[in-house]
Amino acid sequence: MKKIKVEDAVGKVLAHDITEIIPGKKKDVAFKRGKVIEKGDIERLLDLGKSHIYAFDKEIRGVHEDEAGIRIAESIKDENMEIAPPKEGKVSIKSKVDGLFYVQAKHLYEINKIKDILLSVVPNRHPVKKGDIVAATRIIPLYIKEKELKKVERIGEKGVISIKPFKSFKVGLVITGSEVYTGRITDGSYLVEEKIRGYGLDIIEKKFVPDNVSKIRDAIKDLFGMGAEMVITTGGLSVDPDDVTKEGIEATGAEVLFYGTPVFPGAMFLVARLKGRYILGAPACIYFNRNTVFDIIITRIMAGERMHKNDMIKLSYGGLCLQCDVCHYPTCFFGKGP
Repeated sequence: MKKIKVEDAVGKVLAHDITEIIPGKKKDVAFKRGKVIEKGDIERLLDLGKSHIYAFDKEIRGVHEDEAGIRIAESIKDENMEIAPPKEGKVSIKSKVDGLFYVQAKHLYEINKIKDILLSVVPNRHPVKKGDIVAATRIIPLYIKEKELKKVERIGEKGVISIKPFKSFKVGLVITGSEVYTGRITDGSYLVEEKIRGYGLDIIEKKFVPDNVSKIRDAIKDLFGMGAEMVITTGGLSVDPDDVTKEGIEATGAEVLFYGTPVFPGAMFLVARLKGRYILGAPACIYFNRNTVFDIIITRIMAGERMHKNDMIKLSYGGLCLQCDVCHYPTCFFGKGP
């Protein structure tokens, strides 16, 4: 490439995109790489603050930023992602599915240590929808050496980013609490149903039971017998003497994987497994907090993860919801532990 004054650029072929920025209103490509500069372009280029441009002077050695960005993206994406066309040298990677995004941080850092390579991603275990951008990449110069791209591609073979599509489950719902069962208070479980259905899950049956161990046990077993692939209970998990949901779950023969989590809201949360099927003991705060530990765990199970106690311990990092006036979850730190 050759650096030349804008006034001398008529007839020359532009070697790079030129961006126009109008503060607070616009940021877009004003002149695309490959454009032949015309006399009428000179004043606009000057208005854009360009007193010089790069024009093609002779054969270029190396890989152009657009092709380089595409190659980087191709080397790291999986089958559940697609690449958007390059824009101003940046190539974005989008999700083709609703699912949970994963990144191998060690390999991400390896790539960013390579000279002139930039790669940025959303956090690990970030829930994404079809069409969401999950990563973006570009090179710093206009052209890069082939050997640098080869380094990226070798790392890409190890697996850098992936998306696991969400699976749907048939859910059985157990509403515990003698006060609801007897009609002393109004049932608010429609809020829980809306949340569950919002994740694309199908509720096959809802049962109301009093605070009674055997009745909670029987309701859970009945729902599994009806074809439920997961059972969710609501409430009854605090230290009050009438709260016996945990005992009812244990009475089914299920293994309690963890009870109590270092996540707020949602500390009194239980996860159990019975013959390979999960029982989630949702905390009472699910009725009035927009997002709780339930939202974090349900997406992991939908992505096919097998729950372990260590998963909960790690959630202490980023496990404090700040209850913002305007909620942007999941586009925040809540639930994005290591």
